[in-house]
Amino acid sequence: MTTTEDFFVTALQESFFNLGLYLFFGIAVFAVVWISLKKVWRWRRIQPRNESRGHFFRHDILFSLGSILLAGLLTASITVLDKWGYMKLYSDIHAFGTFWGITQIFFLITFYDAYFYWTHRFMHHPKVYRWVHKTHHKSTDPSPLTIFSFHPFENLIEFLPFLVLPMLIPIYWPMLFLWQTLDLINNVVAHLGYEIYMQKWFRIPLLKLKTTSTHHNMHHELFKGNYGLYFTYWDRWMKTEIKDYEKRFDEVYLRRDSVMKVKRIVEKSPI
Repeated sequence: MTTTEDFFVTALQESFFNLGLYLFFGIAVFAVVWISLKKVWRWRRIQPRNESRGHFFRHDILFSLGSILLAGLLTASITVLDKWGYMKLYSDIHAFGTFWGITQIFFLITFYDAYFYWTHRFMHHPKVYRWVHKTHHKSTDPSPLTIFSFHPFENLIEFLPFLVLPMLIPIYWPMLFLWQTLDLINNVVAHLGYEIYMQKWFRIPLLKLKTTSTHHNMHHELFKGNYGLYFTYWDRWMKTEIKDYEKRFDEVYLRRDSVMKVKRIVEKSPI
């Protein structure tokens, strides 16, 4: 098989794999959370007034399919470049020391979080936003269907570190896979539309550094602020965190307490 044939076969395989991820993490999670649990989790809705409409869902699915194809091509590029010897990916955890093999995930996540924050802010520049990032912001009340809904150029920007970093530093294959997996899970939670983090999240210093569903949901709703991906510290340092963020998070649980209070009153009623 020639390199060209190998590239397109790998791209096709990766596209089907990414489609499977979207079916499971996007469409299936949407079906469970937005349809099956809609009444049970009503109090968890970050935006109680439902702004989502069918055309937004169709838009997200359409652009997600485009992103799936592009991601397949980009992932295939990693495979081919690795075969050509341009990548520093390795399979033996001892090759560059066990310590680096295990801890590099923390470097990758920290680096990508900084990269995402600044490129995200760049894509909100008025001269860039309307041509690129506006595609993703079509859904002001995002859902799991939104997780792959990007303009091709934004998709390329977000994927670039996964392609370039392995050329510059040695990366253990399982850690590259773990990095991509954690990024996908974080992406689903960020666009869930429902708050799933525990009520005391902000009362624990280390945990409050992690972004919540509310954090990114407010960014979609207000179109600015809360640019962070995994962590909140860049927004805090750069003073771009939306000031009512913690209040909005608490409002979710105030609704839960209100629902529980009404339920107790009804259960005690003699009628």
